[in-house]
Amino acid sequence: MRNYLSRALILLMLCFATTTWSGCEEKPLPPTSEQSPELPEQPEEPENPTDTPEEQSGPKLMEFRLRAEENGDILSAQVRCEIGSDRSVSSVTPIKTLRPVYPGVTLKPVFKAEEGCKIYVGDQEQISGESAQDFTTPVIYKVVDSEGQENLYTVALQFHFTGLPIVAISTEGGVEITSKDDWVGATFSLMGSEEFESIEPMDIQIAGRGNSTWRYDKKPYKLKFASKTEVLGMPKHKRWVLLANFIDATMLRNDLTFYLGKKTSLPWTPRGYHVELVLNGKHLGNYYLCEQIKIDKNRVNITELAPEDTNITGGYLMEMDTYAADDDETLFNSKHKVTTEKGQSLIPIKIKDPEHEDLTAQQLDYIQGYFHAFEDALYGENWLDKEQGYKNYIDVTAFVDIYLISELIYHWEWRHPKSSYMHKDRDGLLVPGPLWDYDWKTYTQREGWYCKEYLWYPRLFQDPEFVALLKERWTALYPEFEGAIAYINTMKAKLAESAKKNSQIWGATTTGPNGESKMSYDQAVERILSCYTDRLHWLDSQIKAL
Repeated sequence: MRNYLSRALILLMLCFATTTWSGCEEKPLPPTSEQSPELPEQPEEPENPTDTPEEQSGPKLMEFRLRAEENGDILSAQVRCEIGSDRSVSSVTPIKTLRPVYPGVTLKPVFKAEEGCKIYVGDQEQISGESAQDFTTPVIYKVVDSEGQENLYTVALQFHFTGLPIVAISTEGGVEITSKDDWVGATFSLMGSEEFESIEPMDIQIAGRGNSTWRYDKKPYKLKFASKTEVLGMPKHKRWVLLANFIDATMLRNDLTFYLGKKTSLPWTPRGYHVELVLNGKHLGNYYLCEQIKIDKNRVNITELAPEDTNITGGYLMEMDTYAADDDETLFNSKHKVTTEKGQSLIPIKIKDPEHEDLTAQQLDYIQGYFHAFEDALYGENWLDKEQGYKNYIDVTAFVDIYLISELIYHWEWRHPKSSYMHKDRDGLLVPGPLWDYDWKTYTQREGWYCKEYLWYPRLFQDPEFVALLKERWTALYPEFEGAIAYINTMKAKLAESAKKNSQIWGATTTGPNGESKMSYDQAVERILSCYTDRLHWLDSQIKAL
């Protein structure tokens, strides 16, 4: 008994001591230098403490959803939207859609407000699951209770189709585009996705374009805006082009060549981006929206020559094109025959700007004379003379760079030549470019010289200074050209989803000269990647050995 009382007394004393020391609470020790305090997360205070989700005054929107049942042609699954304390309604992530969503495409939401409330958009009462709205721009929903109190909710939704911007064009009366010469009135809108600004519907004109490409089922188009407009972050202009890339299973050949051109000394190379095109409500698949070749401070930046100008040395925009003239663009021929795909022949040259109705006889005589003088100097006895030689007429570095790209990509049309441009500024030299039209046979060759024996290059390669400059430029550009390998892989992933949709519309295979008729998108891209890599390495060894 005595032992029991002693133990009880000891326990009582220990309890008293512990209580005195801790104040009846368990307090954590302060953190050591190796231990940081773990503080509980503090909830963010709302901007208006009296207007939290639980305490909002007035009638409330309780639920907002999009279901496949009401939107089966656009959605394959239900989308539940979040209603924020600021009365914003949004989806957690962009809403995956089965087809492009653009201005004019509507969806029917399912929603619920507090009992006894009605919901309006503008003056129109909305019925859950029945009332359709265009959500390509924010929509204001008004919730009104029986006493007339109201709250406004802003529904702002983002959509994802393939991840690419969506261009929607509707012609007046839904008429078809059947001509390259006759412009058709239309409206244009652009859903810019997360990367680019959208463009609300605006008036434009549209017509067909291209030579051989116009004959394919998937047509290319040219656009003319009423005023200069920035599109996909590209500088403002009225004129734009939609390339169809119908014979290119990779959809990359034009874009990849433009990528290479921008790494060189060429003054300007067209910019462009892949988009999904919807024409008169019909999805036409993947297109390449890019800048059209025009004289402009943000494009071919040369003087625009007027009929009344007295200094007629520039600017001229010309196209070397072995297609027979089928329009009113003025033609003259080169003076000396050169080796082309069809043998020794003269090169027909169109003057694109000044246009036919503005070009004077004196201007035509001047540019033709200048071109012929360049040829005479190149093939003359004093062709290497500093005062009389060919270098007084052309931008030699630009001629080197455009050759290197043409040789690297196996540019079949450069040997004809077709769709091959040149320009001359006021008091300036003759400059090749800008680059254009690379969907035919490019990126299909691994070894062997291809352009070296064509046009003026057999003569140019006889000039030791030209060869030295070519080797110098190759050394400088090789890292940039090698960087295109990573670019191909990046674009392959970016376009993969669009490629699937495009093949569903136009078929899983393509017809044409590129040898891809039985290849999938992945196989076609891997092929140009392999060909490009092999050719890059082959040219590196060959150019170093010159």
